Amino acid sequence: MEAERLLQQDNRTDLYVSQAAFWKWRSISQLTAIGACYADLDYHNVARWRAKAPRDVAGAVLGYLEEAMIPHPSYILSTGRGLVCVWLSELLPRTALPRWNAVQKRLGLILEPFGADKRALDAARVFRLAGSENSSADRDRCKVGMVWCHGAPDTPTRHDFGTLADEVLPVTHAELISLRAERAKRKAEGKDKTRPVLTLSGATYWESVLSDLQRLRAHRCPEGSLPEGQRDSWLFIAGVAISWISPAEVLGREIMSLAREAAGWRDSETKSRMSAIIKRARQAADGQKLDFGGREVDCRYRMKANTIVEWLSIDPAEQRAAGLRVLVDEDRKRERSVERTEKSRRERGVKDRTGQQTARLEMGGMALYLQATKGMRRDDLAAHFGVSAGQISKAMSEARQARQRQAKS
Repeated sequence: MEAERLLQQDNRTDLYVSQAAFWKWRSISQLTAIGACYADLDYHNVARWRAKAPRDVAGAVLGYLEEAMIPHPSYILSTGRGLVCVWLSELLPRTALPRWNAVQKRLGLILEPFGADKRALDAARVFRLAGSENSSADRDRCKVGMVWCHGAPDTPTRHDFGTLADEVLPVTHAELISLRAERAKRKAEGKDKTRPVLTLSGATYWESVLSDLQRLRAHRCPEGSLPEGQRDSWLFIAGVAISWISPAEVLGREIMSLAREAAGWRDSETKSRMSAIIKRARQAADGQKLDFGGREVDCRYRMKANTIVEWLSIDPAEQRAAGLRVLVDEDRKRERSVERTEKSRRERGVKDRTGQQTARLEMGGMALYLQATKGMRRDDLAAHFGVSAGQISKAMSEARQARQRQAKS
């Protein structure tokens, strides 16, 4: 492994590793998978814990988590000046990022008494490699190493992310589904007069938008960099999308990374062009709201899918060729709906229309034969084939018409 190779070299100072995988660059827009939740505890900034030994602080953290009814981490690392708590999980796709972010935010809030760093909650964060050395730490604490482990040190316990999220978040996924179902029922009965608030729906939408933007860029510009005339709109929309799925503390870094990759912009140019997006994201993080139509809404920019399609001039052919899922027109939405329905039917073993018609003709022909040779009535035939009386009548009628057409030809 690369980590083992780095630790075998003479200079093992300030080596870092990420808990996630990326396509090209280490940025949220390039995230392909993430396999852990974590919390970076700068306990040296908290007077109560500053003079304590790492193992003592780790023990206090474990006790605090037990009281909060939060699962123990897979392991805890001493980083020289603090601790990193890591909850390993299965590899998650980027589509899980909204819920993963919610878990991260909750863990940071719970461990705030231990100096949890709110700037170290994003998916692109790196931490010191176990076995390396921290040049900023005191000599007797500069070695980065494990101070507690749940399970064997070489195979720490790995959590199921769905279960972990249900135990960490105030409202579990199952409860959220139940609440939505109950709200839908009340709405159908005309009893729900409030506008539904769906946790994570905005983040999920914008993650899908960002994925579509990346697909569109790959389709239009296989070489990677956007041409002049397409950069401003694409990057503005991408920046808005990232503002909904990335912590405000690292938003500027994420947007600058994407702008360098997609447009070759200098950081100063990106800051100038994207300052409004970053400002609004910070205001939203501080709890500020905007008045919109007499109600308070999130400060961050928002755009409907059809508006983005118009801004970027995405024609129907591109929507299909690039495999876009959200940034599509109404015709493509209907096509995708039909495709999803047909796929669902195939997965459930339901035949397509041609297959259904063929099967019905076969059943109708057999029913006509049984009627002619054994005198079976309609209800008897329906019971024999395990269908309704109406279905057997339709099958026999179609089989009779097919025979008549054959006789004429």
